[in-house]
Amino acid sequence: MKMKKYAFTMIELVFVIVVMGIIGKFATEFLAQAYRHFISTKVQDKYQNQSQTAIDFIAKRLQYRVKASVIVRDQTNADNTANYKLLEGFQNNGYDVLEWVSYDVEGLRSQTWSGIYNKNLSNTELYSPETNTTHIDSLISTLSYGHSHITDAALFFIGSNSDKDSWGWDGVAINDFTQSMKPIKVGSSTKQFASDTTGNFSTLNLKNSIYNSYQLSWTANAIVFDSATQQLWFYTNYQPWEGDTYNDIGKNIQKVLLMEEISDFRKKQRKGIITIKVCSISSQLKDLPEDEFLTCKEKTIL
Repeated sequence: MKMKKYAFTMIELVFVIVVMGIIGKFATEFLAQAYRHFISTKVQDKYQNQSQTAIDFIAKRLQYRVKASVIVRDQTNADNTANYKLLEGFQNNGYDVLEWVSYDVEGLRSQTWSGIYNKNLSNTELYSPETNTTHIDSLISTLSYGHSHITDAALFFIGSNSDKDSWGWDGVAINDFTQSMKPIKVGSSTKQFASDTTGNFSTLNLKNSIYNSYQLSWTANAIVFDSATQQLWFYTNYQPWEGDTYNDIGKNIQKVLLMEEISDFRKKQRKGIITIKVCSISSQLKDLPEDEFLTCKEKTIL
């Protein structure tokens, strides 16, 4: 019986080597592309979620703003307390601080203050039906971790002066009733607010009806984009009408880091409607120079 020989010829070996080389080349490229796609997808999911969380956080707090109070500020200016403009109609996105006075939505919801007042009761005190100043003080203290009280609060009257220089944004405490914010303290009863500055409620010169509207605030808020560190910060628990600024040293101002690796923070306002946009570029793709990973999230707040 003849034995069959099973062996490769030289040509067959060369052919196999060439084929394996081609397969290996494409397999390596495929694996590299799959790895790059995995990294990009992972980073995209991370920064999409972070951007969405940050922009939702900002939008939620802007929802309860006193609309006439929103400003932008250039923090790089040496005299930053004077370098601010109303956001409404503002075009220069180089201003990297967004600030606003927020009204006390928790107190309104829990009915510690009603938003309605009777200006005819007294010149020195304001009567507000269904209001309890004792409960207001307790709630403000709780929300500010004991750092603020009703004596730090102020009222904004619907229909009163609302230009950009009447909120205390210039770092000077408000000391009369000609400005938008009216500093208050507890009155002679739990349903009465008393003036905490010079002047009195008879000088308001508001609407002619018996009952009118107000909003109560105990804090302003700021969103600050630090372009040097590419970080986005949130500041709260400060009172501009008392001369506070968001970056006052030694004050009990709360500061929270919202997001890192921020490339841009844009904001605009038209007819009281605000649009904000947060963009970030990931450093996790720095070893892949042809990739520039940009994530942007935008939201509109009525």
